[in-house]
Amino acid sequence: MFFDKWYDLLRVLIVGASAYGSLVLILRLAGKRSLAKLNIFDFVVTVAFGSTLATVLLSGDVALAEGVLAFAVLALLQWIVAQCSVRFGWFRRVIRAEARLLLKDGTFIDEALRAERVTRGEVTSAIRQHGHGRVENIAAVVLETDGSLSVIAAPAADQCTALDGVR
Repeated sequence: MFFDKWYDLLRVLIVGASAYGSLVLILRLAGKRSLAKLNIFDFVVTVAFGSTLATVLLSGDVALAEGVLAFAVLALLQWIVAQCSVRFGWFRRVIRAEARLLLKDGTFIDEALRAERVTRGEVTSAIRQHGHGRVENIAAVVLETDGSLSVIAAPAADQCTALDGVR
């Protein structure tokens, strides 16, 4: 009822520690970006790392070496995508979403809200979470490429250089 064999528990303990150590080592070698959520591909790879670790831990059908190879393949694919994204503008546009302005100088941009499927309530919630009480005092709210909402209080949006390149 609680477990079938002591061997299975021992396998999870040994393979789990080994797989975890291997994943940490591969992530350190791959760099800080490996767990960043800069774009959808980074997010997918992060989820895939977790799924692969769980499979290696709990499935006796997957050998530790296969799991470690899967970690390495995911890290390599992420590195290749990141390199292509840095070198080729067309590739970057395919992989990365653009930041989107949802509110400018206290006025909601309804077309952008609809296109991004964000409600006014979600925007005002982000404004409150950033410690502001009046929508009218906000220069801009931006839906970032990772799905987070950035709130810029002042000055006017036209004077915010951080908004350069945001559509």
